[in-house]
Amino acid sequence: MANSHAQSAPSAQDNNVDEYYPIYIGRSDGKAHTYPKLDHNPLDPKSEADTQQLERWEVIIAGHLAHQLAPSDDKKQYKLAGFPHGYELRCAVRKDQGRDYYLYGHPAGPKSNYRTPGDFVLHLLWLVSDSTDYSQCSCDICVKWVELNKGAAPVIIVPADASSQQAASNTPPQAAASGRAPAQPVQPVQSAQKAQKASSQQKAPAQPKPLSAGPSQTAAPSQPRVTSQPAAPPAAAAPVPAPNPPGTTGPSNVFRVGEMVWYKVTAWRLGLILAINPKSENVAQGDGSFSFVLAPLGHALLKLQNVVKDVVDMRPFLTFSVPNVSIEELQHKSFEAIDWQAFAMRYSNEPDTQKRHLRMQMVGLEASKMAARYINDSFSVFNPLGQEPSPDGQHNVQYFTGVYLGAEMVRVGDPLRVTAPLNPDAAPDAPVDTTAVMLVSKIQLLAPWNGDAPPTLQFQGNVFRVIRAPLPHGQNVIPPAQLGPAFEQELMARNQIERDKSMRWGWSIIERDAVRAETEVQGRFYVTYRLMNIIDRDRFQAAIQQGVVEEAQTYLNNRSHSGSGGHYIGRRQGRAGTVGAAVSSTFVAPEGMVET
Repeated sequence: MANSHAQSAPSAQDNNVDEYYPIYIGRSDGKAHTYPKLDHNPLDPKSEADTQQLERWEVIIAGHLAHQLAPSDDKKQYKLAGFPHGYELRCAVRKDQGRDYYLYGHPAGPKSNYRTPGDFVLHLLWLVSDSTDYSQCSCDICVKWVELNKGAAPVIIVPADASSQQAASNTPPQAAASGRAPAQPVQPVQSAQKAQKASSQQKAPAQPKPLSAGPSQTAAPSQPRVTSQPAAPPAAAAPVPAPNPPGTTGPSNVFRVGEMVWYKVTAWRLGLILAINPKSENVAQGDGSFSFVLAPLGHALLKLQNVVKDVVDMRPFLTFSVPNVSIEELQHKSFEAIDWQAFAMRYSNEPDTQKRHLRMQMVGLEASKMAARYINDSFSVFNPLGQEPSPDGQHNVQYFTGVYLGAEMVRVGDPLRVTAPLNPDAAPDAPVDTTAVMLVSKIQLLAPWNGDAPPTLQFQGNVFRVIRAPLPHGQNVIPPAQLGPAFEQELMARNQIERDKSMRWGWSIIERDAVRAETEVQGRFYVTYRLMNIIDRDRFQAAIQQGVVEEAQTYLNNRSHSGSGGHYIGRRQGRAGTVGAAVSSTFVAPEGMVET
């Protein structure tokens, strides 16, 4: 089949090549150099036609990348510094001496080739993402390759970094572990922000739509970005991705800096994430690519040492419930109402050294339970965006980029589990037994002008439920690329697990511009495969083999059910102010986070 496009497009030499900014592609799956024989002829560097076509491909591909990934106001012109390693452009000379050009190197085999620059762009967008799953690539070769091989093994989205991990025990704790953690002290690291090389694990061409929020607010999940280089960098350099928001390692990863979590020693303990550090320079985007510096919950007077944990030994706070306080003297009291030093001295007043040590461990255990309840009943906001009067004129409405809501960090653009709308007939195609998920577009703090009452927290955004139905879906179903990486990844996983290919999963909107009070928010929504690979990987893999989609959110408590202490605290000034004396280390907000 003739490649007619090769003859008509302008060459890069029609313009001044010095005006092009080079783009270096740092990741490749190219195999052309490993194939014993390829069709057609290698390019002749002495041939003007071959040279022009090589530059033409490089300019067109770079232009597509810039259009998809660069900022909208970026007017620079780009050119690939070269094809990814293992990809080779080759020439076929027709009988009429015309030339067609084909790009070889795809791992599907030596006969697979791209016939136009536009065909390869789709694959290149996948390469510059962090995905390792070929079913997430929309290029024609990958689509056919995945379809051809689907009978050999299920195609599932499992981060490469998680594939070799051993799943930890999933037994819920009856009580948090006590005593000092055995690890050596680790000085708190501010955050992994400076070391991030993250991009969202989504089908790369998809661009989430910016969300409108409070004054001057936009929210766009992290995307790989093309960066300009006036002077050529080293050959191995890759485009620098846009940084993730402060304290996060990816738009849909489970754990974030400042969150309260469970971690395992001999039993399950409670801790606060002080820092998240990449294990290597080449950071994949799964949680398993990072190590976590945790401050054990208890009380600062106990001087508990920080510990470093991997994701296999951690669980989100809402996975388990906080056990009840067992010392009668402490029951029905809040963490801050206790004189912990006086209590510890009195409770551990034992002449026997071993008994005294065990009693101090008991103090730490009870303090961790009470601190967890206190933190869960609190919130603090960060990165203010502006303010305005409420429509009724009764409140001053402040807008924020994010909030520490109990144990979790929530940001504009995140999916939240929320209460379902009161009108179940609003979306007849959405089943009522699935989780209602809000795409947060505004985080608002409402303070009465007269100051007679404390400020109240609320969230605004569209609410969705996942549906399973034949195509075409109804008008209420929103394309996942418009909703962000977490929504898109959730559907990708469900549709790949689904055995009945006549049925497809989608996100159906069930309420527009909804408002939920703090008490109506149940917690963060986690992408199924990311959460299940942490809390019960074996069960998840068994479900995949059976073609069953696990409803991962059913493994989570609601915020009010996971350890509410009965003493609502409300707003605190900053995360460090919320945590207070519950940890022995000082929490330092990640770079770029401004707490108020």
